[in-house]
Amino acid sequence: MDLIDLKNKMVNHHPVVREPVVWSPWTASVMVVLYVNNDKIFVLMTLRSKQLKIHPGEMSFPGGRYEEEDGDLLSTALRETKEEIGLKLDDTLVNATLPVVTTLTGYQITPYVAILGTCPNIGELSDEVEDIFEIPLVDLLSTKQRNTSGKTGESMYLYWHSTNCIWGASAKILGDIEYLRNSYE
Repeated sequence: MDLIDLKNKMVNHHPVVREPVVWSPWTASVMVVLYVNNDKIFVLMTLRSKQLKIHPGEMSFPGGRYEEEDGDLLSTALRETKEEIGLKLDDTLVNATLPVVTTLTGYQITPYVAILGTCPNIGELSDEVEDIFEIPLVDLLSTKQRNTSGKTGESMYLYWHSTNCIWGASAKILGDIEYLRNSYE
């Protein structure tokens, strides 16, 4: 599957949702950035700083809590992506809204997907981000393993990038992308 096929599936089955939000400390959104480089689809992921109180040292997508001045969750994802990895995206580059993911801690995370034709220009990383990874999507999805932790509500699967385990909300989002990639053919 190429990026155009994936983009068409996302646009057709998960259109961009942009609506007002009732503020809650448990409402958040993330930005999944996919792009092509040398005929491969890549996904951007971050490694959260080990100094953070919540989810330190974990692999994630750029994003964070909704703030009332954002107005909607797409604006939250765009703001957080710029703040965390210095990537300024125009809202017209966002192609899809994936299903909301609920975490064990009660967060309701709305994932947005921006599909770009070229490698994005990453800026300065915030103190919240230790590193950023540009990972071939098919390679990442091929690392899927069953999550045997037994914690109710966690993702059924884990993914790996080198020695970094991707679990929880980020794994659920990757699972939704994998399902979409393999479905609707």
